[in-house]
Amino acid sequence: MRAAMLRAPGPPEQFEVTEVEIPRFGRDEVLVQVRACGVSSRDVVERNGTYRRDVTFPLVIGLEISGTVVECGQDVPDLRPGDHVCSKAFSSCGQCRLCRTGRETTCSRRRPVRGGYAEYVVLPWDALVRVPSGLPFEETCGLGPAGGVALNAVRDVARVTVGETVLITGATGGVGWMALQIARLSGARVIAATRDPDRRSSLLEAGADEVIVIDGPDFSPQVRTLTDGEGVDVVVDTVGSPVFGSCFNSLAVHGRYALVGQLLGEEISINPARIFFKRASLLGVGSVSRAQLADVVDLAARGQIRPRIACTLPLDDVVRAHHLVERSALFGRVVLAPSPSASTE
Repeated sequence: MRAAMLRAPGPPEQFEVTEVEIPRFGRDEVLVQVRACGVSSRDVVERNGTYRRDVTFPLVIGLEISGTVVECGQDVPDLRPGDHVCSKAFSSCGQCRLCRTGRETTCSRRRPVRGGYAEYVVLPWDALVRVPSGLPFEETCGLGPAGGVALNAVRDVARVTVGETVLITGATGGVGWMALQIARLSGARVIAATRDPDRRSSLLEAGADEVIVIDGPDFSPQVRTLTDGEGVDVVVDTVGSPVFGSCFNSLAVHGRYALVGQLLGEEISINPARIFFKRASLLGVGSVSRAQLADVVDLAARGQIRPRIACTLPLDDVVRAHHLVERSALFGRVVLAPSPSASTE
């Protein structure tokens, strides 16, 4: 099979598309023909050497995987050859205290999902969820790492309810785009924040009630104006330290701040008194569980959420794909199609 191999960290030109053996699967594993794989921010930092956890070379990266089940190990309980599937970002042991109490995203023995930049990949069965055959592969590949994390943030961590006001940063990114749609489905008023004025109309069409274009160091006065000085009930922050001060200033009394992403390595500083005087809750959002991913798949199957796809490229264009993602050159997900084609069978 063909795969985009990394033999050492570095720029996108480090990728070498080459022939390798089709991997073998074990008793609890599944062989999947990869029909689409999103190019994620984690792919970028694994490739350039910034992210080193569980990373050894040579390596085939790619975690946003969708495809068709080819073969299953004898202990796989609920997948069969021919099923269309999509992945979450990790597999878990299913036996530790955290897994047994519904907190599999923090399993101490969890293993990252990789290998989507290839025609075939072997994954543990619990890292996969079946998807309806009518959904395009290029859309389902990002449902876990983007849609599932957004669902986790909005519904299960921040617990957004009808009538609340939600501020979403990085609203044109993969998680932010899906969080906007899910917050709207929850009955919330949604304020989307972006740095690109050309994307205002798209955010409004996706369900935002208002859009803030960030053009200075502090955008909280705009939020306060839109909320009659009260602030927002919930912040879903996919950016992190560059916007933390503005987001906290935008938070209403008893507000919840859900931290989803951190784009830079810089620290933040805040007087703890500001947290307890505001009665604020700072909430960390992790990855997506298999149950959450199944819920996102159901929402997508009913047409209630939809990822934005910028382009789908063949595996041979992996270098170009990474350059596009690093430059934020396109609005929407860049997707690789290792096995032609990425469209629905």
